[in-house]
Amino acid sequence: MIQLARAALAPHRRQGAPFLFLLRDMSPRCQMQANALGAKAVLPVGTSQPDLLDRVGAMLGLLREAGPEAVLQQRFVRASAAFADLLEAAGSGDALPVQAISDGVEAINRAAADADLDSWLEMVWRHDDATYQHCLLVSGLVAAFAHRLGFNEADRRLITSAAVLHDVGKARIPLAILRKAGPLTQEERAVVGRHPQIGYDMLVAQGGFSPLVLDAVLSHHEMLDGSGYPRGIGADRISDPVRVITICDIYGALIERRSYRPSMPPEEAFAVLIAMGDKLDRDLVRVFGDIVLGASVARLGKTIAASPVRGSERAA
Repeated sequence: MIQLARAALAPHRRQGAPFLFLLRDMSPRCQMQANALGAKAVLPVGTSQPDLLDRVGAMLGLLREAGPEAVLQQRFVRASAAFADLLEAAGSGDALPVQAISDGVEAINRAAADADLDSWLEMVWRHDDATYQHCLLVSGLVAAFAHRLGFNEADRRLITSAAVLHDVGKARIPLAILRKAGPLTQEERAVVGRHPQIGYDMLVAQGGFSPLVLDAVLSHHEMLDGSGYPRGIGADRISDPVRVITICDIYGALIERRSYRPSMPPEEAFAVLIAMGDKLDRDLVRVFGDIVLGASVARLGKTIAASPVRGSERAA
């Protein structure tokens, strides 16, 4: 049934249409299936008419505009649909959809080149699903970072592909853990901490993915001082693309909006990056500050005194 629904909706998804799903069962499994079909929003079937009309109006309002906002919205929907295909395939053990991944990468890179980052982030924050929100956040940040660093088109596509796939292993982590409304236990964090190796093994088994992508999936939680995981490698074994993705991954986790905690303000999130010191590439962090805060604030960031990292807000 899911496959039939996906096929029927595919033409509309390619045109950038947003989908609102009304579910009789709001269980994590049913919400995951809705997201796999490209849901922009999910509501219970008993939602009141005023609330339903408000949500539909908000979704259609963007598409009525003829300016850059409408184009960005269409690219966002395409990228979100690509993530849906990717996570659904990864979770079910099917082959990862290479064409969908490529389409999502193209949409994200075009959005990064043509629109300001704030607009992209605002659209991401409207997404109801935390896993999708994080993937879209990190991929958009990486695409903007690569554009700022002057990567050529081929290299931008490659590093954005790595960002799109960096957390693919989480598709094999129980939803009850991923969607837990609160801090994880030590045992739960250990389960989540296996996702880099799980994702790497998935890509190797399928074949056809570049060494850069494989390296990013396996190593995006490694730290330059050797304190990261899963291998505890140091700076000499961490490539520049992985360093870029790691910075974006941490920052994205800090600014995410969750039901159990507010989003950390950009200045405070950037201060956390600065306080991590030799764990991250200092030069890349400064350039990243130019992107997310503006050059003047980034320069001030170099003088921020080191402070303990708020580990409970660090992405696992």
